[in-house]
Amino acid sequence: MSQNIKKNCNNCKISFGCSILKEELVKNGYDENNDKVDNWKLIHKVRKNYICDKYKSFYTKYPLEISKINNVKNAKSCKDIRIGKFVRIRPCKEEYGDKTYLGLYLGELPIGYNISYNPENKELNVSFRNNPAIFVFDLGKIIYGTESWWGIIENEEDLKEISKGDINDIWYVKALKELSDKE
Repeated sequence: MSQNIKKNCNNCKISFGCSILKEELVKNGYDENNDKVDNWKLIHKVRKNYICDKYKSFYTKYPLEISKINNVKNAKSCKDIRIGKFVRIRPCKEEYGDKTYLGLYLGELPIGYNISYNPENKELNVSFRNNPAIFVFDLGKIIYGTESWWGIIENEEDLKEISKGDINDIWYVKALKELSDKE
């Protein structure tokens, strides 16, 4: 991270909800009835150049004084009734091709940490970042949900392979394609 971060509304953690910024925008000619592009340009200009006494950096400033470290437990995955069920899974990595495998759902397992700092009480909150984990029999390894397309096998129909058509029919894939086509 750059040592020369400019203190302005662009990197203030309260900028979009800031009443002072809203007042400054109105002083500079912001109006809901203006052309959206003109308003956007005005917002960008004001946020880039304005700073106030309430400024709080979006970025963590080091060194930190820490009074306490809280271990935040995520018990959600222990209650997952899908644990132990068979799944069909199609890993995204090219090395697996377009093949669908049989797997066993292991539940949501940790893939990293979430760490947040509260400057008011100087406490760190540490928790695991979980993701669905599937043991793939043919590969002899765990593949996570973030690196695959997968689904629980509930009946015979679910045993079919996951195709490109199935993936392309998912609402968020359609939305991303539509957005990228517009650009």
